[in-house]
Amino acid sequence: MVAAAAGLVLRAADRPARDADISALVADTDLVAPEFAADALIRLSGSSRITDASWRLELLDQAFQRTYGAQDQYGRSSPPGIPPDSRQGADLFASTTALNRVSLQVRIAQVMALTDPRRARELFEWIDLNLAPGVCEDPLVPSVDDYYTALSFLARTSFGSDRGEALRFLQLYLWRAHLPSEMPAVARALQRFRPSAFEATYLEGVFQNILESGTSDPRGFSAADLDIVTRIADLQKAYRDIGVLNFHLLDTLREYLIAQLKGPRCSDSVTESMTPASYNAAVARLGASKLVDLMDPNGVRPSKMLGIARIDMYWQTPEARRLHEDALDLRGRGQNPLPIRIRQTQQWREQAERLIVDLVQWTGRREATERDYFFQKSFLFSGLIELMPRSSVRTYALRSFVEFMRHSDVDRDRRPLWFAFLTRLLEMARGAERREILAALENSHHPVLSLYARMERLAPAR
Repeated sequence: MVAAAAGLVLRAADRPARDADISALVADTDLVAPEFAADALIRLSGSSRITDASWRLELLDQAFQRTYGAQDQYGRSSPPGIPPDSRQGADLFASTTALNRVSLQVRIAQVMALTDPRRARELFEWIDLNLAPGVCEDPLVPSVDDYYTALSFLARTSFGSDRGEALRFLQLYLWRAHLPSEMPAVARALQRFRPSAFEATYLEGVFQNILESGTSDPRGFSAADLDIVTRIADLQKAYRDIGVLNFHLLDTLREYLIAQLKGPRCSDSVTESMTPASYNAAVARLGASKLVDLMDPNGVRPSKMLGIARIDMYWQTPEARRLHEDALDLRGRGQNPLPIRIRQTQQWREQAERLIVDLVQWTGRREATERDYFFQKSFLFSGLIELMPRSSVRTYALRSFVEFMRHSDVDRDRRPLWFAFLTRLLEMARGAERREILAALENSHHPVLSLYARMERLAPAR
C-alpha cells in the first residue's frame, strides 16, 4: 500500500504543473449552467497554456458529461425569410450559438480527435440524435449538419490506414438519418469521406437505402428539398469523377422526391413547385437526360394540404413599438446608419440618453412572455451599443445592458438566447472597446458574465 501510494505521488509529481489561471477558470465552471460549463471547458482545453495532454482530455471528458444538462437537445434552422424581429427569428438567433447538447458533444469529439482519436470515436458513439419531425405550424426544423460533418471527419482521419473500419464506422452512423432536413448533410458527409471507386459503390447503396426508408416530414422537406437535389447531384458527379459509371443516386433521388411530393404538404410552402424543375436541370447538367427518367411536375400532387407556419412579430405593444421607433430614428431610416459625424453631436447623444433611460425603465409587463421581453430589450440595447461612438452615454448603455443581463432569469427557457447576446458583446470586445466591455462583464459579479470575460482575456475564442 505504501509503495503504491508512493508511486501515485511520483506520477503526480512528474506531471507538468497546471496553469493557475486556467485552473481557476475550470473551477468556476462548477458555478454555471451545464451548457455554459461545457462550452467553457471546450474553449479552455484548447488553450496554449495547457501543455499536459492528459489534462486536456480530462477537461473534454468533463465537458461531455455536462452537455447532458443542456436545455436544447439539438439546433434548428429554416430557409431564408424568417423575420429577425419575430419570436421565430429569436429562436433562430438563439440556435446560432450551437449551445445545444448535440452540437456541444460533436465539438468535443472533434477536438478530442486531435489528441486521442479512439476516445473521440467512443464519445461520438454516445451522441443520441433523437430528432423529431417538424410541424407545419413551426418554420424551424431540426438541424444537425455538424453531426454528419464530424462523422465524416472521424471516419476519414481517425482510423489510419484501416479503411475497412473507417467505412464500417461511417455507414453505421449514417443509418441514423431519416428526416429530409438531414439528407443534404448526409450527401456532404459521403463526399467529404473521399472514397475510392469501390468504397463509393458500396456507400451509394447505403445512401439509396437511407433515402428509401426515410421519414415523411412536410415542413422538413419544404425547408430542404432544393438543397437535397443540389447536394445529391453533386455527390453523383463526384462519384462519376472517380469511376462509378452509373446514375443510381439520381434514380433513387427521383423516387424519393416523388414520394415526398405526393405526401401531405404545408399550405404555405412554395419550394415544392420548383423541385421537379430543379431535379430535371440537375439531370441535364450531369448529361444523364437519356439515361434517367425526368420528373413530371403534374404527376406529383400532394395527398392533402396541412397548416401554415405561424410568425409572431415583435414590437406589437405600445411601449415596445415606441422604443423601437425611437431606436430607428437614432440609427437612421435608410439602409446604412447615420454618418458618424451626426452620431457625435450633442443633440444625437442627448436623444440616445433619453432612449436608454426609457429602455432601463421599461418593465415589459404587457409582453406576451418574459422571453419576448428579454429579446426585444436586449436587441435594442445591443444595437444602441454598437451604434454609439465612445462617450459617457455609451458607457451608461453598456453598464445598463450588463445589469439587465445579470438579473435575467436564464434558467427558465432562454439560456441559448441569453448566450447569443453575450456572444454579441464579446464580439464587440474584440474591437476598440475591448477593455471597457470586458471590465463591465467581469465587474458584474455574475458567474457566467465574469467567466466569459476572463476567458476572453486568457483563452480568446478562435
